[in-house]
Amino acid sequence: MEPLGTVARVAARVGEPITDPLDVALAVEMLEEASAQVRLYGLPWVDPETAPAIAVTTAIAAAARGYQNPSGLKLERGDAVSLDIDVDYRKGAALTAGEIKMIQMAANTRGRVTSIPLTNPDRFIATSDYRRYPGGSPEYLFLDADPRPW
Repeated sequence: MEPLGTVARVAARVGEPITDPLDVALAVEMLEEASAQVRLYGLPWVDPETAPAIAVTTAIAAAARGYQNPSGLKLERGDAVSLDIDVDYRKGAALTAGEIKMIQMAANTRGRVTSIPLTNPDRFIATSDYRRYPGGSPEYLFLDADPRPW
C-alpha cells in the first residue's frame, strides 16, 4: 500500500531537505511504518488523497519523529551541550496515545462496543414500592411456602 505521506512532506516537517539516498530510504521506511500504524488504528485508507487529513498529518508527524531519531536515543552529549530526547521521539515512528485517539475518532472506530447494564442491584427503590408486596419486600415471596395469587 502507498504511504500516507511523501518524503517532501517529511522534509518540510523536519525543516531540512532530504536528498541523500540513505536519508530518502530512511524517510520512506518511516513513512511506511507510520502509515501502517495509522491504518491499524483507523481504517485501511488505500488512497492518501481520500484519507482524512488528520490521518495523513499524523503519519507524517510520526515519520518525521522516526526520521529524526531512528535509534531511539535518549541523551546526546557533545562538548558542552547535552540534549535529552522527549519520550515520544524515543518511540521511533510509533504513534502516541493522543494520535491513536485522533485516528480512531477520524475512523469512527472508537467506542463502537458498549455494554448496557440489564440489572442494577444498587438501584433506588422507593418506599412505596415495598407496599405492593405482602410482608414488605419482594423477598417475602420466596420465604413463604404458600404461593400468593395476585
